[in-house]
Amino acid sequence: MPFKMTTFIFWSGVYNAGLALTLTCPPFYGWLGLNVPAPLWGWLIAGFLGYTSVVLILASRDLRQRASFVYWESILRYIAALLLIPAGLFGDLGLIAVPLGLGDLAIGLVYMFGLPKELGLSHSALMSDRCG
Repeated sequence: MPFKMTTFIFWSGVYNAGLALTLTCPPFYGWLGLNVPAPLWGWLIAGFLGYTSVVLILASRDLRQRASFVYWESILRYIAALLLIPAGLFGDLGLIAVPLGLGDLAIGLVYMFGLPKELGLSHSALMSDRCG
């Protein structure tokens, strides 16, 4: 089965939804080893993840028109990795943050370099929403 960006983007949106649901339940993410300082922060991040989940799933339905949203999501993934990996290694967020951050880094790289290849668009076209 060949790799398709639309499928990858759809499932990464589902992954975001799963993370959002996890962050709404402090006992569950605590059991996983994630130490969010206060439930409010978990809920706030869950709302953000819920929104990005919807954006990714909708973008997967019409990738040519919505690719710039996914491209910008790659930058959010890099920021998440830059925050999660050190917080997991050197902070008190919990070691589970390290694989989560590495996963964000990998997903961001697939978005940023897979979209131009699959759609035949430049990085500048994706960044400035000249995709259609």
